[in-house]
Amino acid sequence: MPRAEPGISKPLLPQGAELVAPPTPARVYVSLAMALAATLLPWADGMLWLVPDFTLMALLYWSIRAPRLAGLGVACLLGLVTDVAAGVLMGLNALAYCAATFVILMVRRRLEGFDVPRQALQLAPLLLGKEALVLLAGLMLGLPQADWRWLAAGLVAALLWLPLAWLMDRLTGYTRVAAQGEAGPRVRV
Repeated sequence: MPRAEPGISKPLLPQGAELVAPPTPARVYVSLAMALAATLLPWADGMLWLVPDFTLMALLYWSIRAPRLAGLGVACLLGLVTDVAAGVLMGLNALAYCAATFVILMVRRRLEGFDVPRQALQLAPLLLGKEALVLLAGLMLGLPQADWRWLAAGLVAALLWLPLAWLMDRLTGYTRVAAQGEAGPRVRV
């Protein structure tokens, strides 16, 4: 057990029981399959434009937590499956998923330092951008289902990031270490 300096209440890094085992591939892929199933549920037509993309949300969560298990290849595959199942232009969701995953992989270290509400604020433009990209491609191609109301799904996804991250954290046993500003400075006084 490392010695703690006088005046420092906790060690800087998690130790012992606070350490979390990395997520297993089975857990990652089962949760992605469940998110894909939730995305493809037969939602009521009147509220379909409010339904967030659960697949993208789970993919972004795992891209932050386990980037080697949920990278660009998984994003492309899930996007193609979503395209085929939803009957939309082939590659539309695959492009959006790959673009979102690429951005997350670039800023992953920064996102790990934020708590869940701040992560939601950081991810909101990305979730809204995915819907805007799909809408823009649909408008350019003259697809009849392209409607501006679909942008609301990105906002709903940003609002649902908090409960989704909480649920996924509980299922994986991940505990978030409080940031320095929340638990007070970790310096000697």
